[in-house]
Amino acid sequence: MTKKKFIALTAFLSAFLIAVPFACNEKLAETKYTVNSDKISSPVKIAFLSDVHNTLYGRDMSELIGSVDRFMPDIVIFGGDLFDSQWEEANSQLLAKSLAKKYPCYYALGNHEFKYGAQDRVRNGAPSLGLNLLTLENNISDMDIKGNRIRIIGIDGTFFDDQYKSACDAVSDDVFSIFVYHYPEEFPEISKKGFDLTLSGHAHGGQWRFPPLLPNGVFSPGEGFFPKYTSGVYIENGSEMIVSRGLQRCPRDLVIPRIFNRPEVVFITLEP
Repeated sequence: MTKKKFIALTAFLSAFLIAVPFACNEKLAETKYTVNSDKISSPVKIAFLSDVHNTLYGRDMSELIGSVDRFMPDIVIFGGDLFDSQWEEANSQLLAKSLAKKYPCYYALGNHEFKYGAQDRVRNGAPSLGLNLLTLENNISDMDIKGNRIRIIGIDGTFFDDQYKSACDAVSDDVFSIFVYHYPEEFPEISKKGFDLTLSGHAHGGQWRFPPLLPNGVFSPGEGFFPKYTSGVYIENGSEMIVSRGLQRCPRDLVIPRIFNRPEVVFITLEP
């Protein structure tokens, strides 16, 4: 090997060894958004957790719980895939139970609760953890937070027509509506229904992100290759959607690492 080739190879390997840990960094990120609305008179703080998949975050889930506690939310919303392969998974149960002791917690199912046939056990067990489960039987929850009328609407993790119709019928001009729906790829249709804010997950940030070349990632389970709705804020037809990159990280369920795609907990402040 010539000296030039050796230097070039050494430089490449050095750059690779430096870049890989940075690119595959799966340390928890905290992402904050502000949503403004004429229906809001004073700030309301929401912690949004999606696609936990029973992933461990510190002893007794202390890292994730501590992150939420520092934000001091008024409500906590779980956006689906809280559980991975079975209802009895300890990490997700511990997380939900701990947060529900401090904050009102709302939970809409994702595809994984159905994928592993755990939906009935989830529905039956969620109240014991302190979770307010958003399903067809009880998919609308009204509350007053600091003088603001807030309506949380959710449906199960598959697109049931009867649940969707019930959710759309719950939209009101004088109440700020939050629609919790796991699948962001449905936003072009959902945005026409008048929801003030939609919260979604499922896309896992596109798994491999290469900004600025592929800022939305390489693949989403709902949109396939080169997806559009994977992370951040989207506005269509006067309606706003926030998509979480999710909290699953290797080796939970997938052995494919996240690249330039840190798992995140999302903090939202509703402002006048």
